[in-house]
Amino acid sequence: MHELQIGKNIMRYRRIGGMTQEELAEAMHVTKASVSKWETGQSHPDITLLPRLAARFAITVDELIGYRPQLDRASIRKIYARLAGDFAIKPFAETYAESREMIDTFYACDPLLFAMG
Repeated sequence: MHELQIGKNIMRYRRIGGMTQEELAEAMHVTKASVSKWETGQSHPDITLLPRLAARFAITVDELIGYRPQLDRASIRKIYARLAGDFAIKPFAETYAESREMIDTFYACDPLLFAMG
C-alpha cells in the first residue's frame, strides 16, 4: 500500500520554514517530544491538528500526509504492470487483495479505475 509520509513531511516543511521543533511545538500547543515523535514516525499528530499543521506550512492536509488522490500516467502504468505480473506468479487471492487496496486508496483516480477494469 501507499504509505503516508506525514512524519517526513512535517520535518521537511518545518525545516523549509526555518522552524525548530520547539517553535513548531509551541505553535501547535504540544511538547517538543511530540514533534520529535511525529518526525521519527513513533507517533502521529492528533487528527484535529492536521488542518492547523497544514495551514502553518501553507500546504493542504493531503500534501502534509503525502496523499495523492490522482496518479500520473506513468504511475498508473507502473502499478498496472506490477499487478499484471503479480497475477502471473503470486497467489490470486493475494494479488487480488492488493489490487482492491490500490483501488480503495486511489478511488478518486478515474484513469486508474479504468485501467484496473
